[in-house]
Amino acid sequence: MIAMHAMDSGPTSKPRSRPTVALMYHALSGVDERGQDPHYTLSEEGFRQHLKQIGLREGMGTSARDWLGSDKGIGTIITFDDGHLSNHRIALPALIEHGMRADFFINPATVGCPGFVNWSDLREMSASGMSIQSHGYDHQFLTDLSAKRLREALYAARLEIEDRVGLPVNLLAPPGGRVPENLETIAQECGYTRVFASHPGRLRANDDRTILPRLAVTANCDTQTVSRWLSGKRAALFRLQLRYHALAAVKRALGNALYERTRARILHDHGSSA
Repeated sequence: MIAMHAMDSGPTSKPRSRPTVALMYHALSGVDERGQDPHYTLSEEGFRQHLKQIGLREGMGTSARDWLGSDKGIGTIITFDDGHLSNHRIALPALIEHGMRADFFINPATVGCPGFVNWSDLREMSASGMSIQSHGYDHQFLTDLSAKRLREALYAARLEIEDRVGLPVNLLAPPGGRVPENLETIAQECGYTRVFASHPGRLRANDDRTILPRLAVTANCDTQTVSRWLSGKRAALFRLQLRYHALAAVKRALGNALYERTRARILHDHGSSA
């Protein structure tokens, strides 16, 4: 009998991880309309369909905290901004049911206000495996703050969330996706390791960028759209990137205050927004 020995093929290169995306949700409909932005408010059924799609294509949905803590780059990142009450009442049980996790970026100043989660809700979410992170202190656009005020706001937000929830906070999501030029440096000074903005793009395992992209989920975002995003193909994000850069130019031209007034008027008159 001739012994068969596996041939040593020598060192092989480590395969590159497949790119992933971070999805950015806000409110889900069906719970207290106060604090909701209709353009970014998805139905509960829509959200559950997204979770099913993530499970079918990626196998799991995970928080940015957990994704960054692993070097495997597995799963789709799920995030929520603003801390609307529906994050606790609807998103939390849906995520638990699907065995998934998410980050919830909140403003300490709005916690407990009408339409928003309270600290007890957030502690329950944290105990369920969810990640509670910073969305700034009071949802004021960071581009409207001086360097001194920016430091104060980011530092105060991190400390209050850590004190109230009881776990470290090291991720930041800028309100409205407004990223001042000095944010990377100041955020790191205030104890944040990563910033999740709202410019469209993809991520890979061991991504060393400080400011990372997310894809904004809107009210009319169906499962086919999510499937195209999860595919990791550049073409699927091209339209989002064009729209993002066009809107960014308008925001710069109008300034935050005028842009937001114009956006609110369009939303009121036509039921759509930018």
